[in-house]
Amino acid sequence: MRIAVISDIHGNLNALRRVLDDIESQRAEDIVCLGDTVGYGPEPEECLSLVRERGISMVMGNHEQALADPAFLDGFNPHAREALRHTATFLSANSLDYIRQLPHFIVRHGARFVHGLPPESVGTYLFQADTRKLRGIFEAARERICFVGHTHELLLVWYDGERATKDELRPGLNPVVPSYRYIVNVGSVGQPRDGDNRAKYVIWNRKAHTVELRRVEYDYKDTAAKIIARGFDKRYAERLY
Repeated sequence: MRIAVISDIHGNLNALRRVLDDIESQRAEDIVCLGDTVGYGPEPEECLSLVRERGISMVMGNHEQALADPAFLDGFNPHAREALRHTATFLSANSLDYIRQLPHFIVRHGARFVHGLPPESVGTYLFQADTRKLRGIFEAARERICFVGHTHELLLVWYDGERATKDELRPGLNPVVPSYRYIVNVGSVGQPRDGDNRAKYVIWNRKAHTVELRRVEYDYKDTAAKIIARGFDKRYAERLY
């Protein structure tokens, strides 16, 4: 009944380990990862290995997509392109093969999981969809709830059958009305951009009809030092502060 959803780890092994410890303490029955496990961060291979070791199902993020097919690099700014090229030097052939086979979406537990925007966009941001487009997405959806990442932000969007409403995804429990449809933007484990440098993830309680936003402390200073030591642009270290 309790499903943990993680996203945008971005090579931050310290944050991932602490989040997985927290998930274990919360006794979640399943974990789904919304992609961008690599990129920007110092330990992409280690993060992918841990996700796979734990048997966590994962969809393709835009960073994985660009590593799987360099044609998608054109969609990134020059700094991000360089970070991805540098990330590739730390990945094994086995990890690259795994990345190439990732699905664009997963449907499980009556929910949809996708990196960008439902039904299956890897690279479209939720904030690019106006209320008219969101209404069309909700009306076409087979699932009543969809979880997305990509923006590194926290947002709850719901549709009551008449209009789509955007609201903040608040710390703690957020009620989910069974008759409404939802898109939940779950934030980032490894590179939060909401003004709070703690790692973020959510737990969806299907029985209680809630989405819980959890914030987890980790050693971001150690991760920042590793980013610089491994030759990534220091801007990605500074973002963690």
